[in-house]
Amino acid sequence: MFKNILFVFSLFLFCNNQQVVAQKAVELADIVTYFTLDASDVATIQSWDFGTEAGSPVTWSDAQLQWDETSSTYLKHGTAQITVEGVPTTFSVILSGTKIIVNRVQLNLSKSPAVPVFEMERILNAGGIKTVYQKCENVMPKSFGTLAYSLFIPNKKEAWVAYIWQCLKGECSANINIYYEKDKVEKLPCY
Repeated sequence: MFKNILFVFSLFLFCNNQQVVAQKAVELADIVTYFTLDASDVATIQSWDFGTEAGSPVTWSDAQLQWDETSSTYLKHGTAQITVEGVPTTFSVILSGTKIIVNRVQLNLSKSPAVPVFEMERILNAGGIKTVYQKCENVMPKSFGTLAYSLFIPNKKEAWVAYIWQCLKGECSANINIYYEKDKVEKLPCY
């Protein structure tokens, strides 16, 4: 019995590892576009089922929503291979919102010396996304900061993105937050 359980657990770990290895890297502008709403959608927010279809660039680590006491929101966790400045990097992906809707998508890169602070506006513009500066003007390079933009993508509804970064002792972390409502960006503090 114990051997059978051990075999099934080993098989589960092997299959999960194979799934992560097989995950295809996507460009940063492409994943931002992926998480925005189609212009033809009646909805103005995302549902929790979004990103679970075959071919999704995200590998979800939990199928069920997780309640987060600290932020008083529901969360869904995953990972995605995202290419930034030619470097494929694993980002954590976190959907957050109420029990009914997703109101923010977080793409987090933690403590990576491989990808330095990058110019979000230039990368998005090169990927066909028009950006309009909203708040938190910073002169790059800087060891930490916040920049927020409105996003205009062909055949998509307007969305907003906040790019927050911090570098310390040669390691950088970056958070890219995609919002479906402008007031969420307007409430962000500037660093």
